[in-house]
Amino acid sequence: MSGRRPKTLIPRRLLLRGAGSIAIGLPFLEEFMAPARASEGDEIPCRLFTMSFGLGIEEAMQLEQFGGPLQPLEPFVDQTAFFTNVDAGPLAASGTPHFSSGAATFTGVPQRPEAEDYHAGGPSMEQVMKRALHPGGVPNVSLPELSVGLWSRTGAVSQFTWQWNADGSPGMRPERRPSAVFSALFGSFEPPSSEGPTPEQLRRNHVNRSVLDSVMGQYESLMGPNSQLGSASKARIDNHLSAIRDVELQLAPPDDGGITLDCEVPTPAEFDDPAGYSFYDAADGATGAGAPLLNWEVADEVMSRIGRLMALAASCDALRFGSMICIGAGGHVRFDGTYEALGESLDFAQTFGTGTPHDRIFHDYNATAIRLYQHFSIRQLAHMLTAMQDITEVNGSTLLENSLILMGTEYGENHNASHAFHAVLGGGGRFNAGWYDQSLLPSDVYHQALDAYGVDSEIGMRWADYSPTEINGFRNE
Repeated sequence: MSGRRPKTLIPRRLLLRGAGSIAIGLPFLEEFMAPARASEGDEIPCRLFTMSFGLGIEEAMQLEQFGGPLQPLEPFVDQTAFFTNVDAGPLAASGTPHFSSGAATFTGVPQRPEAEDYHAGGPSMEQVMKRALHPGGVPNVSLPELSVGLWSRTGAVSQFTWQWNADGSPGMRPERRPSAVFSALFGSFEPPSSEGPTPEQLRRNHVNRSVLDSVMGQYESLMGPNSQLGSASKARIDNHLSAIRDVELQLAPPDDGGITLDCEVPTPAEFDDPAGYSFYDAADGATGAGAPLLNWEVADEVMSRIGRLMALAASCDALRFGSMICIGAGGHVRFDGTYEALGESLDFAQTFGTGTPHDRIFHDYNATAIRLYQHFSIRQLAHMLTAMQDITEVNGSTLLENSLILMGTEYGENHNASHAFHAVLGGGGRFNAGWYDQSLLPSDVYHQALDAYGVDSEIGMRWADYSPTEINGFRNE
């Protein structure tokens, strides 16, 4: 027997996992540093964010326009299409009330039967756009997508998640902590020091990351002293990865390739969790008197910080797809403090007592309280919109104008799926702003919004006879 060391078998699954990461990267090398474009000459990557608030706004309050709960959206009137006659009833399915319609919000199809673990009937629209524009994965961003917002109870799934995967399974739970949102989006950034890199250098380092970065952990393990690979195999891996990097450099030289986005790199201290915000680590919130109690001004600051983080991440091209919720569909967060809006005031603690908004003002139907509570809810979403509008990008348009925002809720009045409020914001000039009272399904809005980007939204994939209703005057052809 020769003195050669016997070969050590490497588990095939390990090799597939390591090689698979590279194989996944190869098909989208052509897109590296070159974002998907909706039209020739577009220098801004396509983005889609969904925004939702629970418990609905009845038709009369929608028709008040900016004299009612929709007032926080008035600063964005020139780039918002409002839909006041959207009927989610045909999409309703079995299950608890909020899930029966909530799972259709941003998917446009009915949920699956209860036996299928409360799955939605298909993916939410940000997932549809992501898959259509980036079939090999979203290149060159910190996260493919992120869900954020304020919520508590985890009863019906769509009370806290309106992000649905390709198979209709629930997406990630929304992150409630500003500090955790910062870590997820900008954890790779170090705050600049007098001797350290400048914010511009940090941004460039982030944007110019290699597709190989995702496999460096596996690479170091395979090349280390405890590796089971021989020297020849290690050399072949080095040559293979070097060849990939050479292709990357040819396709997009770091010095002058790719997009150039103005990017303000935030510091962690700006986005810590405000004092008095302590319920966010609970896995499952209770209802009634056991629901979290939170001062509304603390909640307002939380949503403001999260909204600014999401806007900054999009402007740095660290995030292109996401979801934001306020309170969640069940409304199971109690608030205290006095809220003033629309020339009225509401003592939240006195109004809710030991119950939640869901029970005390919607089930019991207190119209005055609903107007101010939903004004408060929409105000929370408007923080992100304001931050997006305050950022001007390299094409001279604002971040909000360059992005697509789908906003909606599951109901109209008190668990009635008719007149479920929807709006489309931004869109890069593809849509006409205004108020649309045409009778529509949620899927009509989603289909035509994504169609303007050249994305086949697959709306109605479970309905053989579905044909989208054309929204008169919506598209800017």
